[in-house]
Amino acid sequence: MILKDARKLDLSYVPSKILCRDEEIKRLKIFMQGGRALISGGVGTGKTMLARYIGGDAYVNCYMNKTEHRVLEEILKQLKPRFNPAGLPTQKLWNEVEEGKTIILDEIDGMNVDELRHFAYALSRQYELGKKINYIAITRNHFILRQVINDDAIWSTFADKAIVELKPYKWEQIKEILEYRAKESVEAKAIDDEIISLIADIALHSPGHMRTAIDLLRNAAMIAESKGEEKIVPDDVREANREEWISDLESMEKEELIVFLAVATACKNKAYTSMEKIREALEIRKEEYGIDIDDKKFEKIFQDLLQQDFIYKSKMGYTILNYPIHMLIKEIEGRVSR
Repeated sequence: MILKDARKLDLSYVPSKILCRDEEIKRLKIFMQGGRALISGGVGTGKTMLARYIGGDAYVNCYMNKTEHRVLEEILKQLKPRFNPAGLPTQKLWNEVEEGKTIILDEIDGMNVDELRHFAYALSRQYELGKKINYIAITRNHFILRQVINDDAIWSTFADKAIVELKPYKWEQIKEILEYRAKESVEAKAIDDEIISLIADIALHSPGHMRTAIDLLRNAAMIAESKGEEKIVPDDVREANREEWISDLESMEKEELIVFLAVATACKNKAYTSMEKIREALEIRKEEYGIDIDDKKFEKIFQDLLQQDFIYKSKMGYTILNYPIHMLIKEIEGRVSR
């Protein structure tokens, strides 16, 4: 067994400790003393997890519930399971939302524009009507959200300065979080520092960042288990990150394929390699296929492969991120021979 608790790699799981967000948690707690906060940040920055960590009595995804009425129905379904909102007007639903409850409004920018504007107004108006409903709203970009609401008076009561902005994680932070999550979910002997570094490298250059990292860790562990392995190996991670790549190779000249093959050979059975190992592998492959690639030509091809993301340069060395090495070597060897 490699996975000791797969549930702790679910996207909905909230760990008991949130790493690398101390300042943001502190700010959020301060804002929630006033009963409202807006969390802003890109995909995979941990917005929803942070809101759930602080806690709420009801959680609504506004992208899935695009109207004010649907959002209120969803809130009441959680706050009052026995209450039937069918056929009631929106204002009646507002009246049913109890004072002092905290609502998490995820992806609030996913609501229909006119509905969002009126909902933000109605929500902030509850204070003036003598009812305090606490809320944490979540958006990918608070600047765009403000433009969509397009009303300074509504914005000042809805969010104003109570904004917690989450910046993308740095590589070191992704690695630190992965180490913590791996300790919770994966057998210690089944994962090492190189695997965590490789996942962090892939996640850093993905649109999903930390979400991608957690997905890759879970999927790589499942791939390793399905093969009967005792630990996760680099190719399990590459397999989990695999993209359609056969067509990419079709456009390569023979010399490019040989250089790429040398890098793949140097990366075989490991996460990272050095330039020295790549050059050693290249000499063997040049001799094997009877082809001459001088230093100048090698440098140009290598830089092209780097720029096109076939090869990736990390703090740990050079690596290939989205092609399982054993499959890549076999495919290139077949193409060069043909």
